[in-house]
Amino acid sequence: MRVWGFGGVGEVGGNKFYIEARGEGLFIDFGISYAYRRRYFGFFLRPKKFSLLATLIASGSIPLIRNLYDRELFDPTGLTSEVLHKAPELNVQGIVVSHPHTDHIGHVSLLRKDIPVYLGVGSYEIARTRELTKPAKTIEDKIFVDGDRLVHLFRTGSKVRIGSFEVVPIHVDHSVPGSYGLIVHSPEGSVAYSGDLRLHGPKSVFTEEFAETIASQGVDVVMLEGTRISEEDQTTEADVEKSLINKIVERRGLVAVLTGLLDYDRFRSIVSASEAAGRTALVSPRMAMMLNTFRNLGVMPEDLLPGKGKVEVLVERKGSGLLDRQDYHGWEREYLERLLDKGLPLLTDLDVAAYQNKYTVVLNSPDDVLDLLLMRPVEDSLFIYSTSEPHNEEQEIDRERIDNWLSILGMKSAQVHASGHACREELEHIIRMARPKRVIPIHTEAPGLFQPVLSRAAPGSTLINLHPKTPTAI
Repeated sequence: MRVWGFGGVGEVGGNKFYIEARGEGLFIDFGISYAYRRRYFGFFLRPKKFSLLATLIASGSIPLIRNLYDRELFDPTGLTSEVLHKAPELNVQGIVVSHPHTDHIGHVSLLRKDIPVYLGVGSYEIARTRELTKPAKTIEDKIFVDGDRLVHLFRTGSKVRIGSFEVVPIHVDHSVPGSYGLIVHSPEGSVAYSGDLRLHGPKSVFTEEFAETIASQGVDVVMLEGTRISEEDQTTEADVEKSLINKIVERRGLVAVLTGLLDYDRFRSIVSASEAAGRTALVSPRMAMMLNTFRNLGVMPEDLLPGKGKVEVLVERKGSGLLDRQDYHGWEREYLERLLDKGLPLLTDLDVAAYQNKYTVVLNSPDDVLDLLLMRPVEDSLFIYSTSEPHNEEQEIDRERIDNWLSILGMKSAQVHASGHACREELEHIIRMARPKRVIPIHTEAPGLFQPVLSRAAPGSTLINLHPKTPTAI
């Protein structure tokens, strides 16, 4: 049994792991590498649509494999064909996706459409909703929305047969619902793959069940994410909710919270804190659509849907800025008209401006900070970053830009966040429960920090470091 680390080795995200046994193989995740994106691309330096595939291959952002990519994406100059002609060929039986974050799923968009994609029901519905509602879609944002891929859905505990492999998905706790760890059985052995996970979230029991299953099935090799292997912080979602309550209750002005579109646990904390402060949470139509998806999946109670008293929809001005029906198109227009037909309120920036102590505005993108200008924040207004601290130059620049606008708006800021990834102590606990003989660090910039953790949690176990883009026998 061999493993290739085509992405997710020595970097956080970009996971692309190929597992091979007896001439057959499958990919575990096929995500966008933000490390490569930061290195080679930027706001003014972006691949052209017709040469996207050629550019990504040339930069090393995606693996050089001959029979993997959608021929419709080959450039008309023939460069992609030339480069791939001498590349190795793999017997890919399928792609298994652990969860819908783009650093794990985003580059599935580049693959041949006849290669089957296997993922959880929740991951599929969340990814489709995100694609459907994205304002400007690139090739990388179109995986499932066109409905032309071979898709097979699973739930926790399923036994998924892919060629000679059997994959057992087990739910784990992460910052997006529908996240899975995977146990892969092959004729040459078995390996467990963590995806992204944590123990400090509301569903920590999921992660413990995954670790227990690894031990009970006697899986000796674990590919374990180590995003926060160097960190000790164990701030929980309950801690976040308490902090949000303290900060929101004491405010008399506008409160805005920047958080991830897919982070349901954080959204629930924001709503609870707003309710404690006598405020209503306001979400964009896009976030409202995602809430409908969460509800349909059985993740979220109905009272968190817009119109049930705790949450309402904030309409963004577009086009003419006059809130005319012609300014809205596609899914957004249909959704807003559906709310109007039900007699539900559609609030605007002027409603927020008039009653700033009644609302908490939920933002999902740094660009949304510009909408606060029209809400005319009064004194004692607060902007809450409820996302991770910036950890690269690009994110630091985004944060600086937001801070500059907050200065213009006269808004104070605060950081309130709990990570979607396990810290060092939690990783040690997971290893102790799983009892592996070998651990492969993935999704981390510091694989060497696993050695002391492994020595404490599983004495005698071996640390295996993958070499990027070359196979390792396990």
